[in-house]
Amino acid sequence: MRFASLAGGLVVVLSSAALAASGDHLVVTGNGVNVRARPATDAPILLQVYRSDPAVELGRKGDWVEVRLPTRDAEGWIHDSLLSAAAGAGQPAPNPGAAAAPGPAGPAPAPSGSSGPQLAALDGADALAHFRDSVTYLNNRAVAAAGVDLFTGVKAAGDGVVAVTATDAWNHVPADGQDSFLRTLFDRWLAAAGGNQPLRVEVVDQSGHVLKEKSGP
Repeated sequence: MRFASLAGGLVVVLSSAALAASGDHLVVTGNGVNVRARPATDAPILLQVYRSDPAVELGRKGDWVEVRLPTRDAEGWIHDSLLSAAAGAGQPAPNPGAAAAPGPAGPAPAPSGSSGPQLAALDGADALAHFRDSVTYLNNRAVAAAGVDLFTGVKAAGDGVVAVTATDAWNHVPADGQDSFLRTLFDRWLAAAGGNQPLRVEVVDQSGHVLKEKSGP
């Protein structure tokens, strides 16, 4: 019964509401990222933001995150793959109140031919640091939802490969839940490292044995 409860709590972590919450601090991980009026790739572009720009989550819909952009005095929607948890994420932000309507400040919108999410590679150390922040953030959600640590570390294995060490709690997550975790981890690695090279995420046990892996893009 305890394992069933544990599994249920960990699967809850994968819901959009559990992966991040209103008020969470995020950072942009790409350059020239479109901020859109609605959560869709064909929605009007309000402005563009750049790597390391701060954002505060307001809500989610599918793979899109509604954010407040404090340095741009604007709000809009950014694809989840282009955001990462900021250092210290999980601490609620002060109530922002009503933000001003987006103005014309900032670079011109991208041409309509580049309406999808952009992926810009970070330097190797920065990419790993951003990914490690995302894994820590995801693990903190597991602790909050199920009272257990799910991941204990991240290390680079070379050639675009990162290994995420899982605890024994991983074995009590249903197979489809493990697949969802793996997809989330890969999306976060892709957002940090960019899509210009083959990438792989391995979930490994404490001895380094590969439990699951995903390659791409």
